[in-house]
Amino acid sequence: MTPTVRTRRTLFGVLAAGAVCATLAVPAASAEPDDTPAPAPAAATDDCNAATLASTISTVTTQLSTYFAAHPDANQALIDATRQPAFIAVGQFEDYTDAHPDQADQIRAIQAPLAAFKDRCGMQVSPTDALTVLADL
Repeated sequence: MTPTVRTRRTLFGVLAAGAVCATLAVPAASAEPDDTPAPAPAAATDDCNAATLASTISTVTTQLSTYFAAHPDANQALIDATRQPAFIAVGQFEDYTDAHPDQADQIRAIQAPLAAFKDRCGMQVSPTDALTVLADL
């Protein structure tokens, strides 16, 4: 596999994980935006760095891959959603998870380390969005 293909596959995984995280995130995207920057965490830990972020994303992506391989209906729902414009995709996958609350809970549990990293490190964007900046390199 060439480095370009590997990079594209990795970025697709990151984007898929981001789609899942965006769909399952709380509060809902319809909430009023807050333009005030969040204060830095009182005691940001030493692991608030790009290396730990990448490692956390890798772990979550691997677990999501295993989960979706074992749940072909959820896998198909996510793939179908990712073929839609973003504003439709989120709603489409949300409809699926609303109809399958046990699967939504399992997916939330898998992506919890990303949410914890974001909260612990005071990130203003989702962790997966932070790495998409690498797509144009």
